[in-house]
Amino acid sequence: MQRIRRCAYRLVWLAALGWVGGLVAPAYAQVDEESFQQLEFNFIPPGARATAMGGAFVGLADDATAAQTNPAGLLVLIRPEIAVEGKFLNYDIPRLASRNSLFDFEPTTFGANVGSPAFVSIVFPGKNKRWTVALFRHEFIRLKDEFTFDARTIVPGFLFFPVEGSMKFTGEQYGLALAVRLGQVDIGVAGKFARMKAESLIRRDFCEPIEFDLCGAPFVANVESLNDTDTGWGFTVGLMWRPSSRFQVGLVGEINPTFQWEDDTLYAELPGGTQIPLETIRPRLGIPHRFGGGFAYRPTDQLVLTADVVWLQYSRIVDDNAELLYFYPGGDRALAIENFHISDRVEVRGGAEYVFFVGSTTVALRAGGFVFPERRIHYTKPANLSSPADAFWADTFDRLYNGLEDKTRVGVSGGLGFVVQNRLQVDVAYSWSKPVKQFSGSLVLRF
Repeated sequence: MQRIRRCAYRLVWLAALGWVGGLVAPAYAQVDEESFQQLEFNFIPPGARATAMGGAFVGLADDATAAQTNPAGLLVLIRPEIAVEGKFLNYDIPRLASRNSLFDFEPTTFGANVGSPAFVSIVFPGKNKRWTVALFRHEFIRLKDEFTFDARTIVPGFLFFPVEGSMKFTGEQYGLALAVRLGQVDIGVAGKFARMKAESLIRRDFCEPIEFDLCGAPFVANVESLNDTDTGWGFTVGLMWRPSSRFQVGLVGEINPTFQWEDDTLYAELPGGTQIPLETIRPRLGIPHRFGGGFAYRPTDQLVLTADVVWLQYSRIVDDNAELLYFYPGGDRALAIENFHISDRVEVRGGAEYVFFVGSTTVALRAGGFVFPERRIHYTKPANLSSPADAFWADTFDRLYNGLEDKTRVGVSGGLGFVVQNRLQVDVAYSWSKPVKQFSGSLVLRF
Protein backbone atom coordinates (compact mmCIF):
# COMPACT_ATOMS: atom_id res chain seq x y z
CA MET A 1 0.00 0.00 0.00
CA GLN A 2 2.81 2.43 0.89
CA ARG A 3 4.49 1.69 -2.45
CA ILE A 4 1.24 2.37 -4.34
CA ARG A 5 0.79 5.63 -2.44
CA ARG A 6 4.38 6.65 -3.26
CA CYS A 7 3.81 5.97 -6.97
CA ALA A 8 0.60 7.97 -6.89
CA TYR A 9 2.39 10.87 -5.23
CA ARG A 10 5.08 10.82 -7.89
CA LEU A 11 2.53 10.85 -10.71
CA VAL A 12 0.91 13.92 -9.18
CA TRP A 13 4.30 15.58 -8.69
CA LEU A 14 5.35 14.92 -12.29
CA ALA A 15 2.06 16.36 -13.52
CA ALA A 16 2.64 19.40 -11.33
CA LEU A 17 6.17 19.69 -12.66
CA GLY A 18 4.79 19.66 -16.18
CA TRP A 19 2.36 22.44 -15.27
CA VAL A 20 5.01 24.55 -13.52
CA GLY A 21 7.99 24.00 -15.77
CA GLY A 22 6.58 23.38 -19.23
CA LEU A 23 6.82 19.61 -19.73
CA VAL A 24 3.19 19.43 -20.83
CA ALA A 25 3.24 22.49 -23.13
CA PRO A 26 5.98 24.90 -24.21
CA ALA A 27 6.27 27.70 -21.67
CA TYR A 28 8.53 30.49 -20.67
CA ALA A 29 9.89 30.10 -17.17
CA GLN A 30 10.60 32.73 -14.64
CA VAL A 31 14.21 33.88 -14.89
CA ASP A 32 16.21 33.53 -11.69
CA GLU A 33 13.72 35.55 -9.68
CA GLU A 34 15.58 34.82 -6.46
CA SER A 35 18.72 36.48 -7.87
CA PHE A 36 17.11 39.46 -9.54
CA GLN A 37 14.72 40.36 -6.72
CA GLN A 38 17.18 42.88 -5.28
CA LEU A 39 20.12 44.35 -7.21
CA GLU A 40 22.39 46.89 -5.55
CA PHE A 41 23.75 49.32 -8.14
CA ASN A 42 26.60 51.53 -7.05
CA PHE A 43 25.09 55.01 -7.40
CA ILE A 44 27.25 56.55 -4.67
CA PRO A 45 29.59 58.89 -6.58
CA PRO A 46 33.08 57.44 -7.07
CA GLY A 47 36.00 58.58 -4.95
CA ALA A 48 36.69 58.29 -1.24
CA ARG A 49 36.23 62.05 -0.85
CA ALA A 50 32.64 61.94 -2.14
CA THR A 51 31.91 58.79 -0.13
CA ALA A 52 33.06 60.46 3.09
CA MET A 53 30.65 63.36 2.47
CA GLY A 54 27.61 61.10 2.24
CA GLY A 55 27.85 60.86 -1.54
CA ALA A 56 26.81 64.52 -1.95
CA PHE A 57 28.97 65.54 -4.89
CA VAL A 58 26.76 66.61 -7.82
CA GLY A 59 26.91 70.25 -6.74
CA LEU A 60 30.62 70.17 -5.80
CA ALA A 61 32.30 67.88 -8.39
CA ASP A 62 35.70 69.58 -8.16
CA ASP A 63 38.05 66.65 -8.73
CA ALA A 64 38.69 63.94 -11.34
CA THR A 65 35.68 61.85 -10.27
CA ALA A 66 33.47 64.58 -11.77
CA ALA A 67 33.90 62.75 -15.11
CA GLN A 68 31.23 60.30 -13.86
CA THR A 69 29.38 62.29 -11.19
CA ASN A 70 28.92 65.61 -13.02
CA PRO A 71 31.29 66.20 -15.96
CA ALA A 72 30.66 69.97 -15.87
CA GLY A 73 32.77 70.13 -12.70
CA LEU A 74 35.96 69.16 -14.56
CA LEU A 75 36.64 72.77 -15.55
CA VAL A 76 37.88 73.69 -12.07
CA LEU A 77 40.92 71.43 -12.59
CA ILE A 78 43.88 73.46 -13.82
CA ARG A 79 46.52 70.70 -13.97
CA PRO A 80 46.53 67.20 -15.50
CA GLU A 81 45.82 64.52 -12.93
CA ILE A 82 45.24 60.80 -12.50
CA ALA A 83 42.79 59.48 -9.92
CA VAL A 84 42.35 55.87 -8.79
CA GLU A 85 39.87 54.40 -6.29
CA GLY A 86 39.55 50.98 -4.70
CA LYS A 87 36.43 49.84 -2.84
CA PHE A 88 35.52 47.09 -0.41
CA LEU A 89 31.77 46.46 -0.05
CA ASN A 90 29.75 44.37 2.37
CA TYR A 91 26.17 43.62 1.34
CA ASP A 92 23.37 42.52 3.67
CA ILE A 93 20.59 41.18 1.44
CA PRO A 94 17.42 40.06 3.25
CA ARG A 95 15.39 37.26 1.67
CA LEU A 96 12.32 35.32 2.79
CA ALA A 97 14.25 32.11 3.17
CA SER A 98 13.37 30.56 6.55
CA ARG A 99 10.02 28.81 6.88
CA ASN A 100 8.36 28.67 10.30
CA SER A 101 5.16 27.00 9.07
CA LEU A 102 3.67 25.70 5.86
CA PHE A 103 3.00 29.14 4.36
CA ASP A 104 4.85 31.60 6.63
CA PHE A 105 8.43 32.69 6.05
CA GLU A 106 10.93 34.69 8.08
CA PRO A 107 13.69 36.88 6.64
CA THR A 108 17.27 35.66 6.56
CA THR A 109 20.17 37.94 5.70
CA PHE A 110 22.59 36.84 3.00
CA GLY A 111 25.29 38.77 1.16
CA ALA A 112 29.04 38.83 0.69
CA ASN A 113 32.19 40.95 0.78
CA VAL A 114 33.55 42.18 -2.55
CA GLY A 115 36.47 44.38 -3.49
CA SER A 116 37.51 46.00 -6.73
CA PRO A 117 39.38 48.83 -8.46
CA ALA A 118 36.18 50.84 -8.79
CA PHE A 119 37.30 53.98 -10.62
CA VAL A 120 40.18 55.44 -12.60
CA SER A 121 40.33 58.74 -14.46
CA ILE A 122 42.86 60.78 -16.43
CA VAL A 123 42.10 64.50 -16.81
CA PHE A 124 43.64 66.93 -19.31
CA PRO A 125 42.70 70.62 -18.85
CA GLY A 126 42.83 72.90 -21.89
CA LYS A 127 45.49 75.64 -22.06
CA ASN A 128 42.96 78.46 -22.11
CA LYS A 129 41.01 76.95 -19.16
CA ARG A 130 37.80 76.98 -21.21
CA TRP A 131 37.66 73.25 -21.82
CA THR A 132 38.74 70.01 -20.12
CA VAL A 133 38.73 66.42 -21.33
CA ALA A 134 38.87 63.20 -19.28
CA LEU A 135 39.04 59.46 -19.85
CA PHE A 136 37.62 57.20 -17.16
CA ARG A 137 36.53 53.72 -16.11
CA HIS A 138 33.78 53.26 -13.52
CA GLU A 139 32.13 50.19 -11.98
CA PHE A 140 28.38 50.65 -11.55
CA ILE A 141 27.74 47.24 -9.98
CA ARG A 142 29.76 44.50 -8.31
CA LEU A 143 27.50 42.19 -6.35
CA LYS A 144 27.92 38.63 -5.12
CA ASP A 145 25.67 36.40 -3.04
CA GLU A 146 24.95 32.78 -2.15
CA PHE A 147 21.65 31.77 -0.58
CA THR A 148 19.57 28.79 0.47
CA PHE A 149 15.78 28.85 0.88
CA ASP A 150 13.79 26.44 2.98
CA ALA A 151 11.21 24.30 1.20
CA ARG A 152 8.28 26.28 -0.18
CA THR A 153 4.89 24.81 -1.01
CA ILE A 154 4.08 25.19 -4.70
CA VAL A 155 1.18 22.74 -5.00
CA PRO A 156 -0.37 22.42 -1.51
CA GLY A 157 -0.01 18.95 -0.05
CA PHE A 158 2.13 17.54 -2.82
CA LEU A 159 5.13 19.55 -3.82
CA PHE A 160 7.85 21.42 -1.93
CA PHE A 161 10.40 23.73 -3.44
CA PRO A 162 13.71 24.28 -1.57
CA VAL A 163 16.15 26.55 -3.40
CA GLU A 164 19.92 26.86 -3.57
CA GLY A 165 21.40 29.71 -5.53
CA SER A 166 24.42 31.86 -6.23
CA MET A 167 24.84 35.04 -8.22
CA LYS A 168 27.55 37.41 -9.33
CA PHE A 169 26.93 40.63 -11.24
CA THR A 170 29.68 42.93 -12.49
CA GLY A 171 29.19 46.04 -14.58
CA GLU A 172 31.69 48.60 -15.80
CA GLN A 173 31.68 51.55 -18.16
CA TYR A 174 34.44 53.29 -20.10
CA GLY A 175 33.88 56.95 -20.88
CA LEU A 176 35.15 60.08 -22.54
CA ALA A 177 34.06 63.34 -20.89
CA LEU A 178 34.30 66.89 -22.22
CA ALA A 179 33.53 70.09 -20.30
CA VAL A 180 33.31 73.60 -21.79
CA ARG A 181 32.67 77.05 -20.35
CA LEU A 182 29.80 79.14 -21.73
CA GLY A 183 29.79 82.44 -19.88
CA GLN A 184 28.93 81.80 -16.21
CA VAL A 185 27.77 78.25 -16.89
CA ASP A 186 29.94 75.15 -17.34
CA ILE A 187 28.52 72.29 -19.37
CA GLY A 188 29.86 68.75 -19.45
CA VAL A 189 29.02 65.69 -21.53
CA ALA A 190 30.29 62.11 -21.16
CA GLY A 191 29.73 59.27 -23.61
CA LYS A 192 30.09 55.77 -22.12
CA PHE A 193 30.51 52.24 -23.38
CA ALA A 194 29.07 49.86 -20.75
CA ARG A 195 29.40 46.14 -20.18
CA MET A 196 27.58 43.96 -17.68
CA LYS A 197 28.14 40.30 -16.88
CA ALA A 198 25.46 38.21 -15.17
CA GLU A 199 26.26 34.88 -13.54
CA SER A 200 23.46 33.07 -11.74
CA LEU A 201 22.75 29.47 -10.84
CA ILE A 202 19.46 28.37 -9.26
CA ARG A 203 18.53 24.82 -8.27
CA ARG A 204 14.96 24.22 -7.15
CA ASP A 205 14.42 20.73 -5.72
CA PHE A 206 11.10 18.94 -5.77
CA CYS A 207 10.64 16.61 -2.86
CA GLU A 208 8.15 14.44 -1.03
CA PRO A 209 6.49 15.90 2.09
CA ILE A 210 7.27 13.45 4.87
CA GLU A 211 5.25 15.48 7.38
CA PHE A 212 3.09 18.61 7.35
CA ASP A 213 6.02 21.02 7.17
CA LEU A 214 9.06 18.84 6.46
CA CYS A 215 10.69 18.03 3.14
CA GLY A 216 11.96 14.56 2.37
CA ALA A 217 14.72 13.57 -0.04
CA PRO A 218 14.48 15.45 -3.36
CA PHE A 219 13.92 13.36 -6.48
CA VAL A 220 13.50 15.98 -9.22
CA ALA A 221 15.36 19.26 -9.70
CA ASN A 222 14.67 22.32 -11.77
CA VAL A 223 17.98 23.99 -12.64
CA GLU A 224 18.50 27.36 -14.28
CA SER A 225 21.86 28.76 -15.29
CA LEU A 226 22.72 32.20 -16.64
CA ASN A 227 26.27 33.15 -17.63
CA ASP A 228 26.61 35.84 -20.25
CA THR A 229 27.84 39.37 -20.97
CA ASP A 230 26.14 42.15 -22.89
CA THR A 231 27.19 45.67 -23.86
CA GLY A 232 25.49 48.98 -24.44
CA TRP A 233 25.93 52.75 -24.62
CA GLY A 234 25.01 55.54 -22.25
CA PHE A 235 25.74 59.19 -21.65
CA THR A 236 25.80 61.82 -18.93
CA VAL A 237 25.06 65.55 -19.22
CA GLY A 238 26.00 67.96 -16.43
CA LEU A 239 25.73 71.65 -15.69
CA MET A 240 27.51 73.80 -13.12
CA TRP A 241 26.60 77.40 -12.25
CA ARG A 242 28.81 79.47 -9.96
CA PRO A 243 27.12 82.79 -9.15
CA SER A 244 29.82 83.58 -6.58
CA SER A 245 33.10 82.22 -5.29
CA ARG A 246 31.32 80.70 -2.28
CA PHE A 247 28.21 79.17 -3.82
CA GLN A 248 27.60 76.85 -6.78
CA VAL A 249 24.79 74.68 -8.12
CA GLY A 250 25.09 71.51 -10.19
CA LEU A 251 22.61 69.49 -12.24
CA VAL A 252 23.13 66.09 -13.86
CA GLY A 253 21.24 63.60 -15.99
CA GLU A 254 22.50 60.09 -16.78
CA ILE A 255 20.96 57.76 -19.36
CA ASN A 256 21.97 54.12 -19.01
CA PRO A 257 21.65 51.14 -21.37
CA THR A 258 19.48 48.03 -21.31
CA PHE A 259 21.29 44.68 -21.28
CA GLN A 260 20.05 41.39 -22.68
CA TRP A 261 21.69 38.03 -22.04
CA GLU A 262 21.42 35.10 -24.42
CA ASP A 263 23.00 32.20 -22.53
CA ASP A 264 20.13 31.29 -20.18
CA THR A 265 19.31 27.59 -19.83
CA LEU A 266 16.62 25.77 -17.87
CA TYR A 267 16.07 22.05 -17.47
CA ALA A 268 14.33 19.50 -15.27
CA GLU A 269 16.51 16.75 -13.85
CA LEU A 270 14.72 13.46 -13.27
CA PRO A 271 15.84 10.55 -11.05
CA GLY A 272 18.90 8.92 -12.57
CA GLY A 273 20.21 12.18 -13.97
CA THR A 274 18.03 12.50 -17.09
CA GLN A 275 17.75 16.16 -18.12
CA ILE A 276 14.71 17.56 -19.92
CA PRO A 277 15.32 21.01 -21.46
CA LEU A 278 12.66 23.64 -20.85
CA GLU A 279 12.04 26.87 -22.71
CA THR A 280 13.10 30.12 -21.13
CA ILE A 281 13.38 33.76 -22.11
CA ARG A 282 16.45 35.81 -22.85
CA PRO A 283 16.59 38.01 -19.75
CA ARG A 284 16.68 41.74 -20.36
CA LEU A 285 17.31 44.37 -17.68
CA GLY A 286 17.33 48.16 -17.81
CA ILE A 287 19.93 49.98 -15.72
CA PRO A 288 18.26 52.81 -13.75
CA HIS A 289 18.60 56.32 -15.14
CA ARG A 290 19.87 59.05 -12.79
CA PHE A 291 18.74 62.69 -12.53
CA GLY A 292 19.72 65.03 -9.74
CA GLY A 293 20.87 68.36 -8.48
CA GLY A 294 22.94 69.73 -5.64
CA PHE A 295 24.75 72.71 -4.24
CA ALA A 296 28.01 73.51 -2.48
CA TYR A 297 28.46 76.44 -0.11
CA ARG A 298 31.71 77.72 1.41
CA PRO A 299 30.97 79.87 4.47
CA THR A 300 34.74 80.14 5.04
CA ASP A 301 37.84 79.23 3.06
CA GLN A 302 38.29 76.14 5.22
CA LEU A 303 34.74 74.76 5.27
CA VAL A 304 32.47 73.49 2.49
CA LEU A 305 28.90 72.24 2.91
CA THR A 306 27.24 70.22 0.18
CA ALA A 307 23.90 68.51 -0.42
CA ASP A 308 22.28 66.54 -3.29
CA VAL A 309 18.86 65.24 -4.23
CA VAL A 310 18.99 62.41 -6.79
CA TRP A 311 16.09 60.60 -8.51
CA LEU A 312 16.84 57.03 -9.62
CA GLN A 313 14.54 55.29 -12.09
CA TYR A 314 14.60 51.80 -10.59
CA SER A 315 11.36 50.96 -12.41
CA ARG A 316 13.48 50.30 -15.52
CA ILE A 317 14.59 46.99 -14.02
CA VAL A 318 11.14 45.48 -14.65
CA ASP A 319 9.51 47.92 -17.05
CA ASP A 320 7.67 46.94 -20.25
CA ASN A 321 10.97 46.38 -22.05
CA ALA A 322 12.38 44.10 -19.34
CA GLU A 323 12.12 40.32 -19.38
CA LEU A 324 13.09 39.00 -15.99
CA LEU A 325 9.83 37.70 -14.53
CA TYR A 326 7.42 36.09 -16.95
CA PHE A 327 5.47 32.85 -17.33
CA TYR A 328 3.37 31.61 -20.21
CA PRO A 329 3.20 34.26 -22.97
CA GLY A 330 -0.32 35.64 -23.20
CA GLY A 331 -1.35 33.37 -20.36
CA ASP A 332 -2.15 33.53 -16.69
CA ARG A 333 -2.99 36.99 -15.36
CA ALA A 334 -1.41 36.32 -11.98
CA LEU A 335 2.01 35.73 -13.58
CA ALA A 336 2.09 38.60 -16.08
CA ILE A 337 5.09 40.92 -16.07
CA GLU A 338 2.94 44.00 -15.37
CA ASN A 339 2.23 42.65 -11.88
CA PHE A 340 5.90 42.98 -10.90
CA HIS A 341 7.33 46.41 -10.26
CA ILE A 342 10.01 48.47 -8.51
CA SER A 343 9.29 52.02 -7.41
CA ASP A 344 11.53 54.86 -8.48
CA ARG A 345 13.45 56.31 -5.54
CA VAL A 346 14.74 59.68 -4.37
CA GLU A 347 17.98 59.74 -2.42
CA VAL A 348 18.99 62.72 -0.27
CA ARG A 349 22.65 63.19 0.64
CA GLY A 350 24.56 65.77 2.61
CA GLY A 351 28.09 66.32 3.84
CA ALA A 352 30.83 68.67 4.94
CA GLU A 353 34.58 69.06 4.57
CA TYR A 354 36.88 71.04 6.88
CA VAL A 355 40.45 71.75 5.75
CA PHE A 356 43.47 72.75 7.88
CA PHE A 357 47.24 72.56 7.57
CA VAL A 358 49.89 70.56 9.39
CA GLY A 359 53.15 72.02 8.21
CA SER A 360 53.11 71.83 4.40
CA THR A 361 50.50 69.06 4.36
CA THR A 362 46.84 69.82 3.82
CA VAL A 363 44.50 67.76 6.00
CA ALA A 364 40.77 67.38 5.36
CA LEU A 365 38.14 66.06 7.79
CA ARG A 366 34.90 64.90 6.18
CA ALA A 367 31.53 63.60 7.33
CA GLY A 368 28.11 63.07 5.84
CA GLY A 369 24.76 61.32 5.94
CA PHE A 370 22.27 59.94 3.44
CA VAL A 371 18.97 58.13 3.09
CA PHE A 372 18.92 54.59 1.71
CA PRO A 373 15.45 53.73 0.35
CA GLU A 374 14.30 50.14 -0.11
CA ARG A 375 14.44 49.03 -3.77
CA ARG A 376 13.18 45.47 -4.21
CA ILE A 377 10.86 43.96 -6.78
CA HIS A 378 7.25 43.94 -5.53
CA TYR A 379 4.10 42.22 -6.68
CA THR A 380 0.58 43.55 -7.21
CA LYS A 381 -2.21 40.99 -6.96
CA PRO A 382 -4.68 41.24 -9.85
CA ALA A 383 -8.34 41.64 -8.88
CA ASN A 384 -11.11 39.15 -9.64
CA LEU A 385 -9.04 36.07 -10.42
CA SER A 386 -11.46 33.32 -11.39
CA SER A 387 -8.94 30.52 -11.92
CA PRO A 388 -7.92 28.62 -8.75
CA ALA A 389 -4.41 28.26 -10.19
CA ASP A 390 -4.18 32.01 -10.78
CA ALA A 391 -5.43 32.72 -7.28
CA PHE A 392 -2.88 30.33 -5.79
CA TRP A 393 0.02 31.88 -7.74
CA ALA A 394 -1.13 35.38 -6.81
CA ASP A 395 -1.14 34.48 -3.11
CA THR A 396 2.28 32.81 -3.41
CA PHE A 397 3.94 35.77 -5.12
CA ASP A 398 2.26 38.20 -2.74
CA ARG A 399 3.91 36.41 0.18
CA LEU A 400 7.32 36.03 -1.44
CA TYR A 401 7.69 39.50 -2.94
CA ASN A 402 5.84 41.62 -0.39
CA GLY A 403 6.70 39.79 2.81
CA LEU A 404 9.78 41.81 3.71
CA GLU A 405 9.59 45.12 5.54
CA ASP A 406 9.77 48.20 3.32
CA LYS A 407 11.90 50.69 5.18
CA THR A 408 13.96 53.73 4.22
CA ARG A 409 17.16 53.63 6.22
CA VAL A 410 19.67 56.31 7.13
CA GLY A 411 23.40 55.97 6.60
CA VAL A 412 26.41 57.87 7.87
CA SER A 413 29.92 58.33 6.54
CA GLY A 414 33.25 59.90 7.37
CA GLY A 415 36.83 60.09 6.23
CA LEU A 416 40.19 61.82 6.00
CA GLY A 417 42.23 63.35 3.22
CA PHE A 418 45.87 64.42 2.91
CA VAL A 419 47.49 66.52 0.20
CA VAL A 420 51.30 66.57 0.04
CA GLN A 421 52.97 69.46 -1.83
CA ASN A 422 49.79 69.91 -3.84
CA ARG A 423 50.71 66.89 -5.97
CA LEU A 424 49.77 63.73 -4.15
CA GLN A 425 46.37 63.37 -2.53
CA VAL A 426 45.35 60.38 -0.40
CA ASP A 427 41.75 59.93 0.76
CA VAL A 428 40.07 57.23 2.85
CA ALA A 429 36.40 56.91 3.74
CA TYR A 430 33.92 54.59 5.43
CA SER A 431 30.20 54.59 4.73
CA TRP A 432 27.72 52.68 6.90
CA SER A 433 24.11 51.72 6.39
CA LYS A 434 22.37 48.51 7.33
CA PRO A 435 22.14 47.22 3.73
CA VAL A 436 25.63 48.26 2.52
CA LYS A 437 28.94 49.00 4.24
CA GLN A 438 31.71 50.50 2.14
CA PHE A 439 35.38 51.28 2.64
CA SER A 440 37.06 53.39 -0.02
CA GLY A 441 40.59 54.51 -0.67
CA SER A 442 41.66 56.98 -3.38
CA LEU A 443 44.91 58.32 -4.78
CA VAL A 444 45.23 61.45 -6.92
CA LEU A 445 48.47 62.42 -8.65
CA ARG A 446 48.72 65.90 -10.17
CA PHE A 447 51.35 66.89 -12.75
